[in-house]
Amino acid sequence: MKKYEILRVLNDSSFENSALWVAEAEFGFSYLKEKIDSFAGTAKILEVGCGTGILLSMLAEEFSQHELNGIEPFGDGHSLFKDLNSAVRKTGVNLKIESYEDHKSETKYDLIYCVNVFEHVDDWRHFLNWAADNLNEGGVFFVLCPNYGFPYEPHFKIPIIFNKNLTYKLFKNHILKFEENMDSGTFGLWNSLNFVKKKEVRKFFNQTELSQKFVMHDETGIIDDMVNRVSEDAEFRKRQFLLGSIAVLMKKLGVFNLIKRFPNYIPYMKFSFIKR
Repeated sequence: MKKYEILRVLNDSSFENSALWVAEAEFGFSYLKEKIDSFAGTAKILEVGCGTGILLSMLAEEFSQHELNGIEPFGDGHSLFKDLNSAVRKTGVNLKIESYEDHKSETKYDLIYCVNVFEHVDDWRHFLNWAADNLNEGGVFFVLCPNYGFPYEPHFKIPIIFNKNLTYKLFKNHILKFEENMDSGTFGLWNSLNFVKKKEVRKFFNQTELSQKFVMHDETGIIDDMVNRVSEDAEFRKRQFLLGSIAVLMKKLGVFNLIKRFPNYIPYMKFSFIKR
């Protein structure tokens, strides 16, 4: 990957965890580049939940012919992003501090995307309908996020025991210790999680008028990409050691083709919703 301006800015700064956020941005970039490459002319693109803004900055530099904008409300559990975000602004990206609910624009977008954000919105059902209302015909709403139908919570690196409430009761001390780390900027992170499950998204899509607004593509090949990421991304492997170890074992046992037959339980979601 080429040396983007934002990477130079971060190298000149003293952010302790910048390697982590750059790795996350590069992960999202690998998928968004493919989507944006398909646009002819000038496309209008919106990132919802920019976090650090690193991904938006990289894409804006890579695709300067397009109009890229971002919004980020800095909700619970993401206060650390504010400092990183200020560094990102030095690259001149168009990023507003607001939630998607407060985003008012006459613009209709050709692409709206969110990377590891869908699991944090208060009402993901409302978010899906909002995206449909703010896309041009043929526009795409692209979602990457964990699937809580798989019994693992990746932020806190703990197993899910039946549901969010019981999991909290069993792992309360671990969760509180994680959030109370003054340097982590993650206070309130647990409460921000909605524990969205892929089977719930698919059911909502099929049983509501959303299916009249969108054509949905559930891209289950993401499971292969996640296994490859464990092998190739040292930062991710270190951060998700337990999940990575399970994935490597499953690959050795040759069970991934079996898992693909049950897409609701793949640990990560990759959805493309195309506006009719």
